Amino acid sequence: MNTLYRFFFRISKPIHKYLGLVLCLYFLAMGASGLLLNNPGWIRSMSVSWNLTPANYEYQNWNRMLVRQGFIDSDDTWFVAGKAGVLRGDDGVFTALEQGFPRALYERDTSALLPLDGGLLAATRGGLYAFDRSQQSWRQLELPGAGRSPHVVDVVRAGQQIVAFTARQVFVAEADELSFRPVELTVADENFRGRVPLFRILHDIHNGTIIGLPGKLLVDVVGLALVFLSISCLVIWYVPRRNRWFARWRRNPGAFFRFNWRYHLKVGVYAVAFLAVLAISGALLRPPLLIAIAPYSMEREHPLLSFSERSHGLGGKIQRALYSTWDNSILLATESGFWRGPADFSAPFRPASVPISIHGMGATVLEEMEPGLFLVGSFSGLFVWEELSQRVWRLPRPGLRGGNPFMSNDLVSGVILQEGYPRFRLDYHDGMLPLSAQRADIPPAMPREIARNTPLSLWHYLFEFHNGRIFEKWLGSSYMLVVPIGGVLLLIIGLSGLYDWWYRRRKAKQKKRMESAQTEE
Repeated sequence: MNTLYRFFFRISKPIHKYLGLVLCLYFLAMGASGLLLNNPGWIRSMSVSWNLTPANYEYQNWNRMLVRQGFIDSDDTWFVAGKAGVLRGDDGVFTALEQGFPRALYERDTSALLPLDGGLLAATRGGLYAFDRSQQSWRQLELPGAGRSPHVVDVVRAGQQIVAFTARQVFVAEADELSFRPVELTVADENFRGRVPLFRILHDIHNGTIIGLPGKLLVDVVGLALVFLSISCLVIWYVPRRNRWFARWRRNPGAFFRFNWRYHLKVGVYAVAFLAVLAISGALLRPPLLIAIAPYSMEREHPLLSFSERSHGLGGKIQRALYSTWDNSILLATESGFWRGPADFSAPFRPASVPISIHGMGATVLEEMEPGLFLVGSFSGLFVWEELSQRVWRLPRPGLRGGNPFMSNDLVSGVILQEGYPRFRLDYHDGMLPLSAQRADIPPAMPREIARNTPLSLWHYLFEFHNGRIFEKWLGSSYMLVVPIGGVLLLIIGLSGLYDWWYRRRKAKQKKRMESAQTEE
């Protein structure tokens, strides 16, 4: 048996040593980026120069959510919003409405725009902002209890009231006052036996929210552990070799080396199980492994979800909202599906049946065109839904072939409305397009200056690195393998290191027992 253990040790030792050395910088970056992504408030004011961004991330024809929503006014004035903030277009000339608006790229990313008499409301990552057309300036509206700069996902008009939504909260104000107050959104889920997609559960495991705030903090600590293990790996490797390479400056390893040696071992042993969970969950969240797990789900009453928001309430974050005029209700698109309730929030919201398949990334379009006729869109396509008859029409993008939205490249990221109806569609990759092949509308040209002034925020840049998409320019479609392979290799490095520790510890114990036996003799 000792021979077998020694054989495995001779295999695991070089695997842990050399594979760890080759990949330590990658794992250092993954640990640091994961930590910062989990705490966006630390970096929300930072952005990345275009000089450090791959060329395929440059905006073309309003794509990549530079604009994700907008409308054309009665006087043919355009108002569009997205990562560029809010822009006004007159006769094809667009200017940014910047006075009083958030300066940080992360915060000015706008998800919804609502026209008001004499102004606008903009739902941004940095709060809810009101625009006064007479003064041409913005002011931030207070949302009590939501923090200083909350991420507002949508804002709608419900009769004489304005309703603003963050991912988990609702705020209501009179349209003529805009003094918001929080309202309680209750959910009648006592008879709801929904299911939670497995990929969402894995995502919550990966960022720690599966058990709430304690889980998030635990994942932060594990991210720090991965950063330390990557740095100490380099120190342990470099210091002994420095003495061999530079004999003239040879000196014995000091306290810094001993600290790294000792705690690389300790931290690695204690963190290996958590790193394994993060490695496996991260690998499964990217194609091609994501495709394999996509069909699976779990009941929301499952014990694993006991401390997760998936097991109660709306079952996840609010993504989009609309006000239905024909029955005075609010329809919500959330991570768990659609929910509906009265516009005054006087009764609980209940699951709503919407006969449209929504992409896993969530709903990107939810608009009422006329009473009972809705426009619904996601990365699975753009659809018209007539609620009374339950009929659905798909609006395929120009040039699209095939009818299966799951197998197409119909990544709808938004629409441009005119008089309540869609005039243009916004595709994530191809940008602003005519609504259909039968429409001859030509979208306005994208101002290059505005695009150049909208580089990636540091948070979005790290997100693209953490999910591997930033390597697409050099690896092509093979970039999808970076994260799954990296996760598998991290698992191998962790397990091989754990085996090395166990083998050395076992060997030391055997040696100690032999010495004790010899002493007794």
